[in-house]
Amino acid sequence: MEGSNIDIQGFAETLDRLAKAEWRKQPVLGVKRSEARILLCIKNLSLEGNEAITVSEISKRMHVTSPTVTQLIKNLNENGYVERAVDSNDKRFVDITLTDKGEKIVKKATDHLNVLFKGLVEKLGEEQCRKLIVLFEQVCEYLEETHIEID
Repeated sequence: MEGSNIDIQGFAETLDRLAKAEWRKQPVLGVKRSEARILLCIKNLSLEGNEAITVSEISKRMHVTSPTVTQLIKNLNENGYVERAVDSNDKRFVDITLTDKGEKIVKKATDHLNVLFKGLVEKLGEEQCRKLIVLFEQVCEYLEETHIEID
């Protein structure tokens, strides 16, 4: 990048460090972080008034493939965190809901995230956090729309 004083390698390493941050790996009440994210997504979709929560809806919201979501839902169902109900009119559609056990994980995860990010707001201040949110949104948009092939 001509004329820029930005340390590209340092920039990439910082984003990589953020993506691999230790707080993202910690299980929530024995549930993998990826499974907790699915449970939070289901809760958010239900709070938004979605009549039926499907694998494809979760997949779209989380920007992950349907097979990935399907496997996580299977694990969550086997461990009693979600229930699956096949649509009687169309067997291809499966409505996914949280069980009481799943709701407990969502509550705990939400409390944890609230404490974590409240501390970040206290450290950075509200103004900086608002700017950070805008910047992260711009980074995500850029990375989602940019496809650079490496030869």
